[in-house]
Amino acid sequence: MDFGATISRAFNIVLQHRTLWILGFLASLVGGAGSSTNALNAPGGAFTSTEPGEALPPEMEDFFEQLAGNPGLILAGLAGFACVLLLVGIALWVISIIAHGGLIGGVQQIEEAGSTSFGQAWSVGVHKFWPLLGLSLLLALPWVVLLALFLLLFGGLILPFIMASTAGGEEALAGFTGGLVLLLCGGGFLACIGLIYSIFAAGLQTFGERAIVLENSGVVDALRRGWQVIRGNLGNIILLALLMLVISIVVGFVIAIVASLLFAPTLAAVFVGLGSEGSIGASAVVLGALSLLAVVVVSAIISAFFTAFASAVWTLAYRQFTSADGMVTQPAAPAPLPTA
Repeated sequence: MDFGATISRAFNIVLQHRTLWILGFLASLVGGAGSSTNALNAPGGAFTSTEPGEALPPEMEDFFEQLAGNPGLILAGLAGFACVLLLVGIALWVISIIAHGGLIGGVQQIEEAGSTSFGQAWSVGVHKFWPLLGLSLLLALPWVVLLALFLLLFGGLILPFIMASTAGGEEALAGFTGGLVLLLCGGGFLACIGLIYSIFAAGLQTFGERAIVLENSGVVDALRRGWQVIRGNLGNIILLALLMLVISIVVGFVIAIVASLLFAPTLAAVFVGLGSEGSIGASAVVLGALSLLAVVVVSAIISAFFTAFASAVWTLAYRQFTSADGMVTQPAAPAPLPTA
């Protein structure tokens, strides 16, 4: 397998077809996003509308008094907020699954027809949503089993610990120590199994999704097809995964450097304010908010491009692994770079 040609081809495909960037952004909505949102934390009380010790406005005092006198209202508000978060999370998950299918279908359309559009790629993801969802849920079942085993292990140690504690003295200490050792050993064993399964499941999902989109396979057939591809091309898959890991680390460094450069003016303004006035001025807060917005936008663009690029790499690799003769074939020549 020519790794350089595959990676170059995927890069040029994504660079030429910015529709894939949009799908890459939507595909990255769930998981791994938003670490930059905590990059700016203004010190408490540094920029407030009231001095320390000053009483709250009467309207706010009345509001908090009403809340304190009606705890049911607080619980209802928290429950409503949790429901909103749950609905938003489900919606983002659905969009992410469709976008993943759209990325795979979009690259396939580019390779076969020479072009794609957002509507064409998105329709592929919508059409394949249910089998893609079924694949994700099926691969998540072992995680449910591992979690249940851990809860059983943890719960099974509570009763002996309580009984040993009521006895007091050395028996309580021995019961606590033995239970803790058993919990750590059992939990560590389950964690190792989870780590191994996560790597295995990632490969099955990567190639199973492409079997669903590219070969119109069902959920179970997609799992079989994914395992067949992994078993027949394990060496190439490991090498390609290591290359993609190195690229992802480089991308992470690039995002960190860009974030540092964008926040440099804010840090300078903060230090100047603390040195001259002993507090952070309004201009520093505004500059920090703008820097944060710039970091979020730039990080989202880079993340969207990399998500689309990684999906394209694995789609091209899958096309090679599943060629008609069953052998790994050379990818097509890299697409020419766009001209101004």
